[in-house]
Amino acid sequence: MADRTGDHARPSCLVLHGLGGGPYELAPLIDALGVAGLRVAAPVLPGHDGPGPTMPGSTWREWSASAALAFDALAAEGGPVAVVGFSTGATLALELASRRPAAALVLLAPFLAIRHARLIPLRPSAYLGLIGRWMPDLPRRPPAVADRQIRRGLASASRFRTFSLAAGLSALELIERVKPLVPAIRAPTLILQGGRDSVVDPIGAAWLLGHLGSARKELIRFPGSDHLLALDSEGARVIEAALAFLLGPGDRGGEIGQVPPSGGAPGPCDAPELSV
Repeated sequence: MADRTGDHARPSCLVLHGLGGGPYELAPLIDALGVAGLRVAAPVLPGHDGPGPTMPGSTWREWSASAALAFDALAAEGGPVAVVGFSTGATLALELASRRPAAALVLLAPFLAIRHARLIPLRPSAYLGLIGRWMPDLPRRPPAVADRQIRRGLASASRFRTFSLAAGLSALELIERVKPLVPAIRAPTLILQGGRDSVVDPIGAAWLLGHLGSARKELIRFPGSDHLLALDSEGARVIEAALAFLLGPGDRGGEIGQVPPSGGAPGPCDAPELSV
């Protein structure tokens, strides 16, 4: 963790990556938070720090414990702590906010439902459990970004060449734990969702907006982006929206504020590497 500011009136930021990924999934946003002078912690979650190429199994309780330790370390240095989460990291951020005083949440592509799961006549946990009996480790798919050039550049970023179904099943357990907690979460929340997301179902972002107990909450859609929002072609706008929410519109040194309309225009969600 790097201490990037002595101004404790501004939020420190805990950044949580997705399942099967790492902080690299949010690297441009992490860099932007640091440039803005914020203290940032971006831990590698348990089960994601091995040498590869096989992704080890891990559980949401292990990720949750690691996230709580990182949150407490930031809080101990003084000032409010905001939590930024991507995909399963966003689900983890919600679980953390149910038991820690998060000053704000920025949730990118929150994992609350698997894309196209409604087309399969079984619960995701059931069919993934069946697959896992025969193939506990799945080959990874290419990074989920709509921009082909960016996708090629990201293909070598992950140390893992497989995806652990045991970890995936634990992520589904985390969703079941989090959903009943959502109405009691009061932290100001910004939700960012790609319209071309091929991993999580964009309907989850809309569900979250409707069920959060936060008095201040907003959903911004990026119609041209796939799952890895911070790395895709609209990444600059994603980062702009996140910074505006955390620091205030037009004031990169201000307090937590609203997202300006320019952060992204709402649009239909029609439609990576399985990183959720």
